Amino acid sequence: MTRFIFSSTYENWAATIARIIFGLVFLMSALFKIPGTESFAMQVEMSAAVGIPLPYVAVILAFILEVVGGVALVIGWQVRRFALVLAAFVMVIAFFFYRDISEDITLGHFMSCVVQAAGLLYASVYGAQHAAIAKDPLPRHARHG
Repeated sequence: MTRFIFSSTYENWAATIARIIFGLVFLMSALFKIPGTESFAMQVEMSAAVGIPLPYVAVILAFILEVVGGVALVIGWQVRRFALVLAAFVMVIAFFFYRDISEDITLGHFMSCVVQAAGLLYASVYGAQHAAIAKDPLPRHARHG
């Protein structure tokens, strides 16, 4: 088992699978923000309740970001850029929706956002290297030569 975990096959495909999972999570989240649906209206109400300015516009922009960013992560296009933007987006969501960390469930949601942002930050450094329509350049420290 140890040999597999430290193999280049594992290293290549684990990062690719993680990137695709992140993308699918954003695409699933976007399903609740499709303009004109009942869930869209609920998202607007929740956004207004936590103090997000212009909640109608904010939910539409979140929908667009989640669809475009999610697709970009899944297909491996501009991953470094989109991962960084999505990490910031997730933290903004965390601070608006889960800022009252006095309750365990809210703290759990907040920490889930932090973990998701951390994974996206990692993806923003390494980008897409495999199963991508456009490979991102490797970070300086990982280049050979």
